Amino acid sequence: MQSQSEEFTFTGIGTEWCILADGEEIRAEVQSDILEYMRVFNERFSRFLEDSEACAFRAASAGEYQVSEELALLLSRADELRALTHGLYDPAVGGLLERAGYDAAYSMVPREDAADFVLPKWEIRGQVLQIDGPVVFDLGGMGKGYCIDRIAEMLASHGYAHYLVDGGGDMYGTSKRGGEPWRVALEYPGRADTAAGMVLLKNEGIAVSDTLRRRWGGWHHIVHPLSRAPIDSVLGVAAVARCAWDADCATSALFLSDIEEHAAVAKALGSRYLVFRTDGTTEVSADWVGELFV
Repeated sequence: MQSQSEEFTFTGIGTEWCILADGEEIRAEVQSDILEYMRVFNERFSRFLEDSEACAFRAASAGEYQVSEELALLLSRADELRALTHGLYDPAVGGLLERAGYDAAYSMVPREDAADFVLPKWEIRGQVLQIDGPVVFDLGGMGKGYCIDRIAEMLASHGYAHYLVDGGGDMYGTSKRGGEPWRVALEYPGRADTAAGMVLLKNEGIAVSDTLRRRWGGWHHIVHPLSRAPIDSVLGVAAVARCAWDADCATSALFLSDIEEHAAVAKALGSRYLVFRTDGTTEVSADWVGELFV
């Protein structure tokens, strides 16, 4: 007889979350800890809050600034992705997203100066951030995966061994009580009623990203920082890796990388992937494991 999974659902960092503990209840004190963590993370790193660390340098002069240990960790990982994608993944693109209309007021009306955006230069060394002028960091390309892994660590510290953390479709799963994996359906980008495949998740993370959920005018939230325009060759990416953060980083990097570099990018991040292209084709990594219906 299969055990039932108890659900804990909530909204955080702009998406719906669902945490399943196979055969167990998510205790009230654990729920409280998770909600508090999400509240603090959002307050510290949301681009939409003026007093967050992500916005702390919006009007800053060129120079060096001490940052928190956690922001330094996030920016260091972003710097690795920036190098891996030859500068195309860059959280400093937050300023361009704001000019495109994806701002704190959700105006969704592009400003005329979007075409004049110049990508700020920044470096992170330890907890010292060096910038050449004002910069707004957008950590959305990897922040959710990072949070999923932190919540997974919280569950483990509270004695849970069999769980699935789902943050808006990005997930980390251990195994079920009987040792079997979690079955995760992959939606074809833009087709809520069409499954692209099925993944068996066991002690791994998965991330999915597409250009269809956040669209306004001719824009969406994944933009090329140098051409100052939305990515138009890819509809969506799915990646599986050892943790949700790695998988989330892989989807962002793959979105912005040339197709010839996808295998090398995925290898560097220890991930397997699917890339759904706008021409209707699907690129599948050689080591992909799971059912495919596309």
